[in-house]
Amino acid sequence: MTQQPKLILCTTDSYSSAKQLARNLVEKKLVACVNIVPNMTSVYSWQGQIHEDEEWLMLIKSTDKRFGDIKDFVSANHPYDSPELISINIEDGLPDYLTWIQDSVK
Repeated sequence: MTQQPKLILCTTDSYSSAKQLARNLVEKKLVACVNIVPNMTSVYSWQGQIHEDEEWLMLIKSTDKRFGDIKDFVSANHPYDSPELISINIEDGLPDYLTWIQDSVK
């Protein structure tokens, strides 16, 4: 495998925002796939206050070589001032699926 596959987590404030970000990421071939998990509750501290908001979680599949471009795209297009964007290396999986991720972002 030439590229390290990654699972990238990103939350946003609405389904429409998540869907638009996901569609653009796939169209630009920065990612292979985005799953949108609806209606989760996030409890967090921001600017000295505790917040509780409904958010949508995007489970993004891509590779290490695309992560820098993904960070740039999300920073420029996300509705939050400081969006969550973290990545986890995918250490194992079905070979055909991992190859599909790589092929999709070339």
